[in-house]
Amino acid sequence: MKKIAVFLFEGAELFEIASFTDIFGWNNIVGLKEFRDIKVETISYKEEIKCTWGGTLKAEKLVTENNLEEIFSYEALVIPGGFGGANFFKDKENEIFKKLVKHFYENNKIIVAICTAVINLIETREIKNRKVTTYLLDNKRYFNQLKKFDIIPEEKEIVVDENLFTCSGPPNALDLSLLILEKMTSKENVEIVKKNMFLK
Repeated sequence: MKKIAVFLFEGAELFEIASFTDIFGWNNIVGLKEFRDIKVETISYKEEIKCTWGGTLKAEKLVTENNLEEIFSYEALVIPGGFGGANFFKDKENEIFKKLVKHFYENNKIIVAICTAVINLIETREIKNRKVTTYLLDNKRYFNQLKKFDIIPEEKEIVVDENLFTCSGPPNALDLSLLILEKMTSKENVEIVKKNMFLK
């Protein structure tokens, strides 16, 4: 079975999390039989996180120094974004998160950062000389932050640079989940999932 880790920071947005849990959940029911083996698992440095708009999520797996190696075996790392006012950036220096990013990046595994999560990703300073985007509104204050790092900011909604996928907002999370599904399965399989979900 293939696994995708969705890393939850405090203040993460449910829509950005659900885009991956739902797309891959549907895949495991209606997708082509040979591709019905991809599990999406929420992980975090704490047992529960409060979401941006309220509500609490319990991570399926608490990640510690003792089980990092298990997460290293996953095929993809997804980081949903969130709001600063909901403490999303409070724990961006988390050592567990830095070690995960370092491993996935150095081993050319899939990394997905959605909206403001790109800031937390880039501030690990593990990502270098790669094209990325982030939230483009609010006077481009998040996008302008990218310019102080050793990366290549692109003012686009979605940027793909090899196995690094970044986007500018919640609606793009759905687009990226479909892109990752295609990368891990096939275009035909994605069309089957989309048809069953009434996605255009």
